[in-house]
Amino acid sequence: MAPILPKQKQRILQYLKEYIGIHSYAPTLTEIAKEFQLSSLATVHEHLGFLEDRGFIRRVAGEDRGIRIIERTQEDPDRSWSPSVLLPLVGVITAGKPIEAIERPDESIAVPEEIAQRKNAYVLKVRGDSMIESLIADGDYVVVEKTDYASDGDMVVAMLEDGTATLKKLFRKKNFVRLQPANKAYKPIDVPNVIVQGKVLGVLRSFQPV
Repeated sequence: MAPILPKQKQRILQYLKEYIGIHSYAPTLTEIAKEFQLSSLATVHEHLGFLEDRGFIRRVAGEDRGIRIIERTQEDPDRSWSPSVLLPLVGVITAGKPIEAIERPDESIAVPEEIAQRKNAYVLKVRGDSMIESLIADGDYVVVEKTDYASDGDMVVAMLEDGTATLKKLFRKKNFVRLQPANKAYKPIDVPNVIVQGKVLGVLRSFQPV
């Protein structure tokens, strides 16, 4: 999967691409700092180092405008730019015992378009290990389509009657709904009814906050 960019670094990368596209050369560090109202060139160096370490740009030592964009290639897909969209990080969801969601409405994450699929989506941080056999670990982020419909076997954000939420696979039985973990250490949660708040589209494992 292509690296995931925090929103500020995504904006800086987009600025670099647009600037180079117009001028055929890169902006200086001072110009980048002015564009993003950064008071320190050290902060610019930090952002550019992040982009270079993850294969989005290459810097040429000794050149004032020595920034090169590394374009996406078939031969090296892991060090390439993937089109992305900004989605809101709206809180924390448990892959364990249900807890109340922790809202963070002011944060966003850059998510590859192929995961978001242009749907009404948002991001939740996962707490707990009940879905590890579905390759979702504590600290991962899940991209969730906002919907109240899910088919049997879908991984969903389920709201229980007491107002707590959990991340599980959903199965409808004759007289109850089963929320199935993906970890043998956890038992299924059987409840009369749940409110589906969303369906998982994908998982992010490489997000780093700004």
